[in-house]
Amino acid sequence: MIRFRWSASLVLFALGLFLARDIAAQQPSATATNPAGAYPNTSEGLNQLIGDILQSAREKKSTKESELVRSLIFPQDSTWFISVYGPGFGASLASAYRREAPEIEEQVKSIYEENVVRGWMTPKILRYADPESVNSPIDHFLNCMDQIVPLYQTAFRGDSPSFYASIKTGPGARFGAGDLNGYFIYDRDGFRFVPSEILMKLPNERPVRIKLDYNVMRSKIMSKLIVNIPTEAFSKHMSGRVVVHLVLDTGGKIKELKVLEGNPILSAPVVEAIKQCQFAPTKLDGDPVEVELDIPYAFEFH
Repeated sequence: MIRFRWSASLVLFALGLFLARDIAAQQPSATATNPAGAYPNTSEGLNQLIGDILQSAREKKSTKESELVRSLIFPQDSTWFISVYGPGFGASLASAYRREAPEIEEQVKSIYEENVVRGWMTPKILRYADPESVNSPIDHFLNCMDQIVPLYQTAFRGDSPSFYASIKTGPGARFGAGDLNGYFIYDRDGFRFVPSEILMKLPNERPVRIKLDYNVMRSKIMSKLIVNIPTEAFSKHMSGRVVVHLVLDTGGKIKELKVLEGNPILSAPVVEAIKQCQFAPTKLDGDPVEVELDIPYAFEFH
């Protein structure tokens, strides 16, 4: 009769392996907790993401499919629209997107599942980052950005996006097939989808900067302009006019400053005084804009 003798250390080792395997089985995978983060901000990354959605739909892996499609929706705390299009335009676009968000996930799933039925599994990825090389309205979407970031589209049939509307109505009707009517962007850690109708809300022309008279801007100076008279100017009874040109950004902060007119002895304290001023942001039709203005200051001694 053969007897097996287990040492205490061997028993503990086996128990440790069992517990480690059990814990690992209960831990969610990195892809499950953040599916978007697995795809880099490249055409290849977007192609891989869409391919995984289509493959999940074909294999009837509904949980994974829903997870990947849901990753295309902007997180609630996303600031992408404001960061890219500024606080004026961006805020209105973000608000419009939030109203549409509940239906976006269903539309994406419906269209991609119909693509699987038709065997459309390998889209061409189109990337736009140069306004000069694309047509309307994409050039406008890019030009309206504070700093240009790429927009992506797909082309499942040919070299350009195609949209196939569904002719079915009633229960079980789908949204159609082909390409999604919108653009993919990369926000923080993954791709998101923006319907075209959201970006179409951008104004036809974006005023980047306006010029205002100093008398108009007086009410926007939030602190008093206090100029310290230089000792040399006081002792020599120096008189003269100083004109300082300013460009304020959309938040009211000084972006550019230069002296247009005036003796350097007189202009130096004026420049320092202006740098200490705070200006309220300026809006045009509800949207923040940059402002150009000239600030005159006169020194007179009698």
